[in-house]
Amino acid sequence: MDAHSPHTGTVTGIASEAMKVLARPTHPSRRSTLVPHPRLDALRRLGTTKIYADTADVEELNDLIAIDEQSIYADVDGNTANQPLVHKVIQHYLSRFDPRAFVEQFVFPRERQPTPEQSALCYAVICAKIGNDFDHLFAGERSWEVSLQLHMGLTRFPDLAKNIARSIRRMTPSAIIKVPFAPYAPECFIVARDLEREGIPVNFTSTFSARQVVAAALLCNVARTNIFLGRLDQGLQACLLGAHVSLEAQRNLRRLRQSAGVNTQLIVASLRNWETFLHTAGCDIYTAPVKVYRDWMTQEQIDQDQLVSRLEQSYGDRLGISAQVLSELGSERIARLYDVEPSFVDFLMTFRETHEWAELTDPEALFKRFEEAGFGDIFYSPRQNDWAEIRRGKIPDLNGSLIRQLPLDTLYSLLADADFEKHQEDMDAQVAQYVSS
Repeated sequence: MDAHSPHTGTVTGIASEAMKVLARPTHPSRRSTLVPHPRLDALRRLGTTKIYADTADVEELNDLIAIDEQSIYADVDGNTANQPLVHKVIQHYLSRFDPRAFVEQFVFPRERQPTPEQSALCYAVICAKIGNDFDHLFAGERSWEVSLQLHMGLTRFPDLAKNIARSIRRMTPSAIIKVPFAPYAPECFIVARDLEREGIPVNFTSTFSARQVVAAALLCNVARTNIFLGRLDQGLQACLLGAHVSLEAQRNLRRLRQSAGVNTQLIVASLRNWETFLHTAGCDIYTAPVKVYRDWMTQEQIDQDQLVSRLEQSYGDRLGISAQVLSELGSERIARLYDVEPSFVDFLMTFRETHEWAELTDPEALFKRFEEAGFGDIFYSPRQNDWAEIRRGKIPDLNGSLIRQLPLDTLYSLLADADFEKHQEDMDAQVAQYVSS
């Protein structure tokens, strides 16, 4: 399949109504009374606009925010679902489909593996069904937002990625489309740019540094982008590095909203403990596992009235990085996670206004422009022997070769995407087995 040519296969051949039928929610609509929770409401009073839950499991979220049969806590107003989270519930959702419907609608072959397009579209329907369940159960009298991530097999097929993103929005109007930053596929910026131009909100994910956040905001003006702060701390044996990167990214976005008219909001993501709310209070959006919210809502160490904004806080002198990591990597390499070079901002500010960027469809040309400006290391196309190291885990191998070869944010993004891909491959196999049974 040509990654850059228009596609006229299954996606355009399936009627929107047929897809909507498949994506109908399994739960009836529930209109609950919305009641604020004081500790979650305290985050909002400091400027947080959205609170999302990292889950694709409606029962898990219900256990957290349902007060009784008629009322729920109002402060969680969306959820984010990536491949590992969907993986946890995929069998539950497959059991609610008639396999014949998938075979008939997506023309699944009986004697060979599904095409990448068929797998991607089936995954989109499953995600849309999950999103509709959350919307029906938890929206109440407000707008629910669900971030649904594109199939990882779409990374190198921008036209198909955009078609399936449109399909998800038709099936789940409350959806924000998660487009993963893929350092080996510059076309991810082009996909995000084009979807936003169409009015389809994008959550630019798999991002780990302030410079990646700035690039997403200036080139694509995405609705959301992220700092996966928990993985930063875990991988570099740190305490406040992730919080510091998040706050620096937030401050950069605040400046760009004033100077460049961007609308991008930051999601502080991958939280591992409730103390992160204390360290980053005032950031735009949070998305956290249900357990972290439960711990925050029930902890008794501080009163919510003691929560104060940290938007002007710097943790640069107390990142808590282990001496071994500092010795091996050096403080300058680590600082590139949170420092944004003025020349990088100048390059993006200039490039975004060009006719070249407005019309650009060639990812190699985009890489070349970054390379010429001196910032090509935001991208990296792994060699065959690199992938074994990348696919070993979600955090950097401190004894590996890539951690010394690549910028840390580029490496972290590669690791995140590789983890998503492993879950994707397993789910594709489950879907293929299901429809052939």
